[in-house]
Amino acid sequence: MDKRTHIINTALTAFYQKGIHAVGINEILKESGVAKKTLYNHFVSKDELICACLEARDKRFNHWLNDRLKNCDTPFEIASALFGSLSIWIDNKAIELGDFNGCFFINTAAEFPHSDHPIAILCSAHKKAVLQLLFDKLSQTTQFKSKSEKAKQLAQLLMTLKEGMICQARVMHSSNQLLQDPLLLRQLVQSYIPKPLQDADFSVS
Repeated sequence: MDKRTHIINTALTAFYQKGIHAVGINEILKESGVAKKTLYNHFVSKDELICACLEARDKRFNHWLNDRLKNCDTPFEIASALFGSLSIWIDNKAIELGDFNGCFFINTAAEFPHSDHPIAILCSAHKKAVLQLLFDKLSQTTQFKSKSEKAKQLAQLLMTLKEGMICQARVMHSSNQLLQDPLLLRQLVQSYIPKPLQDADFSVS
């Protein structure tokens, strides 16, 4: 692993578990074992390092989520896989994402409230990317082909529920099983699908 990646991984772990403002450069130097000159050769400021961490986490999370949804062929399967995957992460069983401590982007955005700050912009961009991923997956299903507006609406609903599930888990330190109820998901998803196509989507066991 090259020095830059090592610094990013070390800083990302510390920032995610403790918060951005709670972690100083000296702690990152100590944990990473690199010299201050080496760190500043790669990052001219703490903000630049934070941005690099956000970009790395964005890539890691979206790759993980895309992989979890790759075999889904129907809107119901997408919704079920989404909330099932979140539960796995919340229960600290998603090795790729590390121990759960809420959403790194929500946590970071709370520490940088001004929307025009480069760090806040990256946090917003991540959320838009996840929403786009959900929309793309839904748009590829038989039920939503040529029905992009409905796919967009369902993607926005799933995104909102996803964000709520993560925030609730962070505050209450437990996962919410409600969104893994297949009958509830069926009702939620089915309301966005034209009736002639509904039967093709569901086989709840």
